[in-house]
Amino acid sequence: MKLRDICNKLEEWAPLAYQESYDNSGLIVGDPETDVKGILVSLDCLECVIDEAISKDCNVIVSHHPIVFDGLKSLTGKSYVERTVLKAIKNNIALYAIHTNLDNIDTGVNKMIADRLSLQNVKILKPKKGV
Repeated sequence: MKLRDICNKLEEWAPLAYQESYDNSGLIVGDPETDVKGILVSLDCLECVIDEAISKDCNVIVSHHPIVFDGLKSLTGKSYVERTVLKAIKNNIALYAIHTNLDNIDTGVNKMIADRLSLQNVKILKPKKGV
């Protein structure tokens, strides 16, 4: 299976059009034509998560929160984010975030929380327009 296949499946479930304007969901690092060996799923894409992916021979990390949120001006390793992204790149690990687009679908994170709390009459309070 190719990375693009994983991206396509995730985006069928939670389309990128559903992400908030400030967000950075989608493929952050990686070549869509890469063959997927293993996928590690996490809440955050931390350096220790990269280390775990390396140890488990996973070459894709799907995290809820994106490691690159505001953008990078350099990749020198001077900041935590730069160092973590560089480690992923050096180890051929793709990074994919599925953040507010997953929050904004009716089968996503917030629906699961509402179900766990046994809430009734659940609806999206601020649906995305035009998607």
